[in-house]
Amino acid sequence: MPPRKNPTIRQKRLGAELRKLREGAGLSIDTAAQVLECGKAKISRIETGLNGIRAAELKALLQAYGVTDDRLGQALADMAREGRRRNWWNRYGDVLSGGFADLIEMESKADALHSWETILVPGLLQTPEYMRVLFRRGRLGVPDDELEEHVRGRMLRQRVLGDGERAPELQVVLYEAVLHGRFGGPEVMRDQLAHLICMAQRERVTVQVLPYTTDSHRGVNGPFGIVGLPDPESDVVRTETAVSTLYVEDDDQVAAYKLMFDQLRAAALGPGPSLNLIRSLAQRL
Repeated sequence: MPPRKNPTIRQKRLGAELRKLREGAGLSIDTAAQVLECGKAKISRIETGLNGIRAAELKALLQAYGVTDDRLGQALADMAREGRRRNWWNRYGDVLSGGFADLIEMESKADALHSWETILVPGLLQTPEYMRVLFRRGRLGVPDDELEEHVRGRMLRQRVLGDGERAPELQVVLYEAVLHGRFGGPEVMRDQLAHLICMAQRERVTVQVLPYTTDSHRGVNGPFGIVGLPDPESDVVRTETAVSTLYVEDDDQVAAYKLMFDQLRAAALGPGPSLNLIRSLAQRL
């Protein structure tokens, strides 16, 4: 299998688990390579997620590592199979960063998505014109000839919210500053706020606003998102820096972010008053 330029989180997890099993069995990379009759470099690439692994190869390694837990074996086989499957975002590999592709993959599997935003409307709720402004002026600095590809990629990402009962539950808390932004001018912002109102009335979407009048809150360190997966122990937190997207997977840290989000929701206006505030601000534009 050809090496991946940007291994997904699923592939990284699979590789990390295989490395842990190998080391737990007291085996070296040399021994694992002998099991598969391959070079050491291939084992290293598998364990870092750069190479996929075939079903027969996985079975051979698990047997060599002394794995007898059928549930663990099946879970790893599922991860390996998912890593070989091509999804719609694979077509956008030239314009989607590895971190963003990871996010899309996780969102497609999620039961719940939580987002705390301090400056921007979250990507799942953005209008195309709002996206264009951000892509031109944001940290990505997208060239004009790639702009529409980025917009199409994000619009396809938003389809996750339109999948009926299979759609994840989206809970968003916005600091009031998000609503006062002037990205693209009054018309773009008016349409964006109207879209927020429309989306917030969907059954599985909740939008709350944390007003300026709140004297203190737990979100002062910046925006973050939580991807709630079917297995709660696999939940992931997304944060962003000026140049990259970072993921937090440590259980204790993820739990801390979940508590922080619950506290932000409790401090924010309820869904009804939040919508009233958004409507009021939209009418002033």
